[in-house]
Amino acid sequence: MQKPYCFALVITLLSVSCHPLPPSSSEPLIGVWSGLLFQTESPYDSITLSPVRFPSKAHLYKNGQKKVFPLNEESAIWQFKGKGGLRFHAGFSQDSSILHAILTQNLWAQGFVFTKKSNYWHALIPKPEIIDTDYLVYLELYRDESGAIQAKMQSNKENRELHFTIDSVTIRGDSLEFNISNDRFHISAIHNLSQKTLSLSYANPGGERRIELVKLAPHEYEGYRPRPLDTKYTYSVPKLPEESIPSASLEEVGIDVERFLAFMDEMNQGDYDHIHSILVSKDQKLVFEEYFHGYHREYLHDIRSAFKSLASLALGKAMMEDSSLQVNTKILDYYPGYEITALQKQAITIHHALTMSTGITLEDEDEMQGNHPDWVGYKLKLPMKYPPGEHYEYSSGGSHLLSGIIQKSSEQYLPLFLAEKIMGPMDIKQFQMLTSPYGRAYLAGSFYMRPLDLSKFGLLIINGGKWKEKTLIPASWIEQSTHPHIQGSWPENSDYGYLWRILERNVGGKAMKTIEAWGNGGQFLIIIPEVEMTITITGGNYNLFPEMEEKPFKILEEYILPSVNIE
Repeated sequence: MQKPYCFALVITLLSVSCHPLPPSSSEPLIGVWSGLLFQTESPYDSITLSPVRFPSKAHLYKNGQKKVFPLNEESAIWQFKGKGGLRFHAGFSQDSSILHAILTQNLWAQGFVFTKKSNYWHALIPKPEIIDTDYLVYLELYRDESGAIQAKMQSNKENRELHFTIDSVTIRGDSLEFNISNDRFHISAIHNLSQKTLSLSYANPGGERRIELVKLAPHEYEGYRPRPLDTKYTYSVPKLPEESIPSASLEEVGIDVERFLAFMDEMNQGDYDHIHSILVSKDQKLVFEEYFHGYHREYLHDIRSAFKSLASLALGKAMMEDSSLQVNTKILDYYPGYEITALQKQAITIHHALTMSTGITLEDEDEMQGNHPDWVGYKLKLPMKYPPGEHYEYSSGGSHLLSGIIQKSSEQYLPLFLAEKIMGPMDIKQFQMLTSPYGRAYLAGSFYMRPLDLSKFGLLIINGGKWKEKTLIPASWIEQSTHPHIQGSWPENSDYGYLWRILERNVGGKAMKTIEAWGNGGQFLIIIPEVEMTITITGGNYNLFPEMEEKPFKILEEYILPSVNIE
């Protein structure tokens, strides 16, 4: 699965595996302290295009200050380029009712739609939701069974237990020193009793930060714990006032409500930390939608390598519009600029990229993204390890080879192709994705979208590629891409389609085929066509195995799937 992208500041924090009882008010130091460790800012907050009919100028705004860029129109796409990789593309939907836009800056492409005003188009520019956006740190100080003060640290975004744990706390006056398990990091704090603050010093190889932490009341633990403390869960039918999918109650679709919901009052017990959302649809209706650790419906979540499966659908859409594009097409036919003479590499087809069987030596993804501007060229120049099609080896670099193919076939910037041809028709208004310095959208992961929008792709599969009764992806491609083509490596002896995992799970006491997209950290889209059911899960257990799978799958296998009435 995809590794996290390397940023200049590497933030590493600890998750909590079990939670002590709420603190006594008689001890001012004991409790949960929180502060903003890092926040990513966006260079711009809004954009306008004018005039309405034939836009000729773009105005980018930040805090009321504007920059003006002349727009160029080519093949009904309005665009401009600025400095530092700034690029803008916009185009109308097929019925000309929606203006889709892509703003690319600092290798991140953001998709959004414009609102039509009297004589101009206007859109807010969402802040990039990379991992260190609005990154809160939580430091919990508590007494263990012997009475000694101990500490645990985590964040609202991710479980960082992989990097360090706090082994002990030493207190001298108002100073706190933390002995941690990784000497690449250092944390200390000063307790200001009169101001009721804790001044935290946090140092890692990227530098040192000092932030003021404030003590939280138990009712303010929303981002720290999965759910509010001491609150019994009450189920309600999801409300979807502006969405294109209907909702219903669990009972209406034949789900055993009591058995299904039993896990909700256990969410704060430590077994399910850093699960961020769970959404379930049945009979093509959304019946369950809950968010944890402070997440909410409108938050764009990193779905990591689960996006690979959506990339397979994007390829199917490209094939639908370009009949010359076939699975047996040679990869290098779409990359004529590379001088590749090795016969085995010349034999690599789209089918091989879709089945993780290119045979090219597995890439180092951090090396590829951190030190090479051309990620496709980096992958293609690695030596062959196996003949094409002979051996499955999970590879983000191999699936990324499809990016230039779709882009060249469609003759369109790939993020805009996604916005116009797939996201827009599915009422998906916002998304964010990583691009390479060569301008190729990264198809292996680092894709941010609402969990609710990820769920829609499960309904698309169940409906054979149709959305609102219109064919969005050919039914033949849905069948072909979700059919086993090779044996994968995880789960052991499992089937693998075209970037989809083809598994079998026990649903209501019966074994059923499932079609699944998986991503690092606990990102899952599980589709069960036989009972028209989808389960979408997002999480922050990045790079933690087996936690990233065990936590959500325990809920799935012990509560959700057994509650389905298949009669």
